[in-house]
Amino acid sequence: MNPNAPRLPASLDELLGALVKLVQSAETGAEIEEDDSPLARLTREFLENSWVACRDGLLAKTARIQVVPLSLPAPNAFAFELDAPYKRKLGPAEPVELDRGPLQGRIYYRPDLFVPDQGPCIAVRIDSEGFFHPNFSRRHGLLCLGNVPNGPYPLDQLIEYHLFPILTLQVRNPSDPADPEAARHFALDPTAMHGLEPVTPLY
Repeated sequence: MNPNAPRLPASLDELLGALVKLVQSAETGAEIEEDDSPLARLTREFLENSWVACRDGLLAKTARIQVVPLSLPAPNAFAFELDAPYKRKLGPAEPVELDRGPLQGRIYYRPDLFVPDQGPCIAVRIDSEGFFHPNFSRRHGLLCLGNVPNGPYPLDQLIEYHLFPILTLQVRNPSDPADPEAARHFALDPTAMHGLEPVTPLY
């Protein structure tokens, strides 16, 4: 075992706590803009290139997802809107309902994503009220992305290979869910996927 390797969160609660801190740090953005160290310059270069590649590549091919950077030229936070139906549950006693969408949220990159750290480098917040999904913590408002590589990971790959399949329920985590109630619903209710299938491709 490498003693210098970053330690991954040991539990779901620890992961969600790390994601909350990531969002709080990313929303300030000050660390990226004010730091002139080599790592900060490398981070700004990666974030700018990642956004340009996503804008000119993936986003130019699809109308299903809109992504807006919250700062330029090196954005580490993005608002997104996905044209897709989803299931929602507005309260403990409320039924699970189909919402035709769109689904809205934000993507955050950790400002020091090139620095070895104990936590994740990317967090996704869902803003649509009542979003109900096995990978989504309603208490924290955050989505568990699964096995995303640690460190810098391009925005276009994040959207296409992780975010889109999870949000459209093509991928879900039934063994260690962020929302056990949602996991039971999608595993046991024969009507759970009504209105969500078939999934229209991203492009």
